[in-house]
Amino acid sequence: MGWAQLIQALSQSSLAFLSNIYDIERYEELRMICAEIKEERTGLDMQEIKDLFMNDTGYQTPKVDVRGDSFQVMKVL
Repeated sequence: MGWAQLIQALSQSSLAFLSNIYDIERYEELRMICAEIKEERTGLDMQEIKDLFMNDTGYQTPKVDVRGDSFQVMKVL
């Protein structure tokens, strides 16, 4: 995981548990900074970045992708 994604994940997870409006503002700003870093590094449009990375809410969990040999014969596990 890249450092910008790690910071984004930490801020997203923190937002899931915060109730203090000042802390919420800080972590939302941190997420925005991460989006700006991703925009700078990838060249994607800011709206694309927001759609891809900033729509998630709640505690950040790893996304798991499981693929097996059965995909070679077009069957789903």
